[in-house]
Amino acid sequence: MQKFKTLIKEEFSGWKPFDIIWLVTVCVVVTTISILFKYDKNTDRFYWIHIVASACGIINVVLGGKGKLSNYLFGFIHCCLMIYITLISKLYADMGVTVYNFIMQFVGFFTWSKNMSKETHEVKKNHASNKTRILSLVVIVVGTIAVGFIMKRFTNDLAPFADAAKAVMQVIAMILMVRMFSEQWWLWIAINCVSIFMYIKAGNFPITIMYVVYLVNSIIMCVRWEKEAIANDKLLK
Repeated sequence: MQKFKTLIKEEFSGWKPFDIIWLVTVCVVVTTISILFKYDKNTDRFYWIHIVASACGIINVVLGGKGKLSNYLFGFIHCCLMIYITLISKLYADMGVTVYNFIMQFVGFFTWSKNMSKETHEVKKNHASNKTRILSLVVIVVGTIAVGFIMKRFTNDLAPFADAAKAVMQVIAMILMVRMFSEQWWLWIAINCVSIFMYIKAGNFPITIMYVVYLVNSIIMCVRWEKEAIANDKLLK
């Protein structure tokens, strides 16, 4: 019980007014818009799943941007719901990578728990090596082309190459996230842009809005992580 209380205390420490305002604002805006815009409400009895998935996803990325361990709890819930959403949206590559992300929530939780700063109670931010950057880029390009052709040939995917690009980038971004590399946010920016296109095409407004918020958040967090990673690089030198 004492460990649980300590964990809760650490998760609520280090929050700035902007962080709190940003988290509350995006959650309220996305939830309100999602409720007002009746996405497939006549044919989809489980419309509320889209709203909960959006809210949990936003909380997940904001907490992740803060470097808080609790982001993985909301990530777990988000992934569970997104598996259903990607299935009915006929975005099969995205569904496959969502299952992968579900597994990575557990990997990330245990990895981050061993690398938390005692001063800030946030995970330590780092930069990837040039070798890792080049390898990641090669895998993304080759993987997108290969998976895209497979999706186009064997499925009725709405956007096969966009779906493939997002799926491959997410696999790499999750690995970079678990390893606490700042470069993950550059990929999340690209992923969110592709996702906005995909879900507009699928006609899913709540999830589209979620990814718009993701995009803004990823830009903010990219700037923040880069600053902290640069500072950590200097300390290591």
